[in-house]
Amino acid sequence: CLLMCEMNPEKGINMVEENTKFCMEVLDFYLSEQILVGPENAKAKAATWLFRTSTPHDLAFVGGPINGLHHIAFFLDNWNDILKAADIMSKNKTSVDVTPTRHG
Repeated sequence: CLLMCEMNPEKGINMVEENTKFCMEVLDFYLSEQILVGPENAKAKAATWLFRTSTPHDLAFVGGPINGLHHIAFFLDNWNDILKAADIMSKNKTSVDVTPTRHG
């Protein structure tokens, strides 16, 4: 799951930092990767990737001007499940921006 988080250094807002801290301290996530920005003495987390399982990341936060869900992944047993989901989405006229891919 990738979540877009408000990040506005001029206003002192960095939800990437706050969400990452919460997930690590309260929910026992571990940091796998991060992107730091800013001057050497004041680096800020612009993006973080966290995990609790054996995957490279289970959850990611990326800073930007708005909050929102960017994408989410599901584990399915086989490709027939993908076809069934696509069929249901088609019947309900649900738009799809990106088709299924391997990720994570």
